[in-house]
Amino acid sequence: MPLLRNSDNEALQPGSAFAVLFMFCVISVTALMAYIPASCQIAFRDLTILVTKALGTVLGFAMTSNADILTVNGFAMRIINQCTAVDYVAILATAILLYTRHSLSYRLFGLAVAVPAVVFANACRLLISGVVGTFSRRAFDFAHDYLWVIGFALIVFALWTLWVNGRFFVSRSAAWRVGLTVVSTIGVYGLILFCHDVYGDLMAQASSFFYRLMNDDPLASIIRDGDVMVYSRPGASIVLEYMLEQVNIALYVGLMVPLQKKGDWEMLGITIIGLLCVVLLNAIFIALGCRFAVTSGEAGLINFQGIGSVVHMALPMTMYWILTSERREAAV
Repeated sequence: MPLLRNSDNEALQPGSAFAVLFMFCVISVTALMAYIPASCQIAFRDLTILVTKALGTVLGFAMTSNADILTVNGFAMRIINQCTAVDYVAILATAILLYTRHSLSYRLFGLAVAVPAVVFANACRLLISGVVGTFSRRAFDFAHDYLWVIGFALIVFALWTLWVNGRFFVSRSAAWRVGLTVVSTIGVYGLILFCHDVYGDLMAQASSFFYRLMNDDPLASIIRDGDVMVYSRPGASIVLEYMLEQVNIALYVGLMVPLQKKGDWEMLGITIIGLLCVVLLNAIFIALGCRFAVTSGEAGLINFQGIGSVVHMALPMTMYWILTSERREAAV
C-alpha cells in the first residue's frame, strides 16, 4: 500500500455504519462458533500448546505438555478454549473481512498475517504467565485475570490499526498516543478494582432495575457477592460472573483519552456520553444473563455468556468507531 498521509488515515477510519455491522456480525459469528465440532476446538488448542512449547524451548525454558496441560519450568496450566485466543481471532478476522474500503486481496493478506500474529502473541502471553506462575501463584492469577485481559485487547486493536492504515508511522506523537492509551486503560482499570465494592453494588442495582423492567418480576433482585453477581428471588439463586465489563470500560476510556484536547468540550461530552452508554450496556448484559439463566437453565446461560464475553471484547472498538466517526462527519 502506498505511503499514507494523515488525511488519508482519517478517511480510512471506520464509520458508524461499519461499527454497527461489525457488532452484528461478531454476535453472529460467536453464536455459530458454538456449533464448531469439538475436534476443531481441540486442534486449535493443540496448535496453541505446540507454538508455546516451541517458543519456550527456543528461549531455554523447560516445556512439557500432556493433553490440555502445559507446563512451563514446572508450573502447570490447563489450556481451555478461552486460553487459545480464538475469540480475539474471530473479532479481528471479522473486522478485517468486513472492511470493504480495502481490496479483497489486501483483506486476505491482512487475515493471513493477523491470525498467526494473534496466535504468536497468545503464545507469548501463556509463556510469560507460566514464568510468572513459577514465582508466585497470586501474581499469576493477577496477571492472567486482569493485566493480560487488557493487554491482549490492546494488542488486537493495535494489529487492526496497523492493518487499516496500511503503514505504521513511528513518530513522537504516535508513541505518545499509544503510551497514553496504555497508561489510561491500566489506570482506569486499577481505579475500578480499588472501588470494586462500590462499583459492583452500583452495577447490581442498575442490572436489577433492567431485569425487573424486562421480566415484570418485582421479587427478583441482583446482588453483588464478592467477585460475582447473584440473581436472587425467593427459592432460587443463580451465580453469574462479571469481570469483562470492567475491562471494556477501561479500554473505552483508554482509547478516548488521546482524543481529548484542551478546551475541546464537545469531545469531552461525547466521551462521557459514550462512557454512560458502555456502563448501561454492561448492566443490561448482566440482566440479560439472568434472564437466560432463568428461562433456559445452565446451558442457556453458558451460551449467552460465551456470546457476551466476545461482545464485551468488541464493544470498546465499536463505541470508539461510532463516536469518532460522528465527530469526523460533523467536521465535514
